[in-house]
Amino acid sequence: MEVKITQHPVGQGGMASGFLQSQNSQFHWIYDCGSNQSEALNREIEIVAARGKVDCLFLSHLDSDHINGIDRLLSRTRVREVVLPYLNEIDGLIAVAHDTATGILAGTFMTFLSNIEGWLSARGVEQITYIMPRSDDDDENEELNPNLPEGGTNSDEGIISAEWSLTDTKSSSSPVMKVQKLETKAILKIMTAPMKPNWIFAPYAHRPSDKALIAFKADLKATFGHFNTKRILATVLRDPQARIQLRNCYELIWSNHNLVSMALYAGPIRSSAQWQGYRRQSPYWQYRRYPYSEPCVVGWIGTGDMQLNLSRRYKAFITYYRKLLNEINIFVLPHHGSYHNFTPLLLKEIPYATQCVAAAGPNSYGHPGEEVIRAVLASGKEFVHISDQIHSALEWELLS
Repeated sequence: MEVKITQHPVGQGGMASGFLQSQNSQFHWIYDCGSNQSEALNREIEIVAARGKVDCLFLSHLDSDHINGIDRLLSRTRVREVVLPYLNEIDGLIAVAHDTATGILAGTFMTFLSNIEGWLSARGVEQITYIMPRSDDDDENEELNPNLPEGGTNSDEGIISAEWSLTDTKSSSSPVMKVQKLETKAILKIMTAPMKPNWIFAPYAHRPSDKALIAFKADLKATFGHFNTKRILATVLRDPQARIQLRNCYELIWSNHNLVSMALYAGPIRSSAQWQGYRRQSPYWQYRRYPYSEPCVVGWIGTGDMQLNLSRRYKAFITYYRKLLNEINIFVLPHHGSYHNFTPLLLKEIPYATQCVAAAGPNSYGHPGEEVIRAVLASGKEFVHISDQIHSALEWELLS
């Protein structure tokens, strides 16, 4: 099986894509599709769309700089399935308030949020899969791991098929769309031989504690006269003045700590000496090939805007991915390499990772953080800054 993964130079945002190929069959995936630099984003969307149908689009969270390219992507190519963390009404309000407060709220985003399923269905998406986030209220002593099956080998060549490790008995469907909600530990298995997955996609999402939102909820009730979140959301989506009121409420809890975000591991269940990996850097892809040392681990993980400097969330994240940490070669740093989402402890937990990536374009936030860069280099790993410049693109080619 041949695997290619690309970290796209979209600037201050995020977009990674990849495809797996075996016996003339292919699985094409994308993680996030947004940026504050629209020219760079549009350029990369055209590149991805030219590859054809997208089997699965994973969305880490609903910040505009991670999703504002979806409409353009869906107009350029077909996307079969969208996977995103499940959001309740309060999460939707926080997403609108956050984008309003940061000055990046867009009309397309408001339309999308008002009816996610209808919006995606109208653009040809056939299936939506919601991943249930782990709450900060959950028992931190309860160990949660992805539902890993017994893996096959890279030599199990055949037609590629994909299926979720868990099913939703309460899933709904219409003639044009299926909607399912899966437990946190669900994984998407990629198989090239019957019942033997040799590549997986393992999402993991967290959401804030209800206790952290008490002040926000109280101020919502005082401002809008009630706490019917569906009614409030409908009001703020159509009324600019209501959005200002919502922003004022949000300032009580102004923090990325209160945003839902989803990580994604893409890689084998276990590494094999059969894998050979190469990193190629644009614009010299046809000339420069950097072979990985053997034995080669080839897993990739993106972390969205996860707040991994918080002890509780860091512990839950590491515990969840414990059985896959030794498979990670490429680690995409959370929140564009921000120091406020990072802990150096992460680097010790991914001993075989060779590269830590920060996706950051021109910005006023200091991304990527100098402290993060120094910590990565001190650990002996390579720090890779993916900007909005086309020459900063990276592609990893993995051959079995």
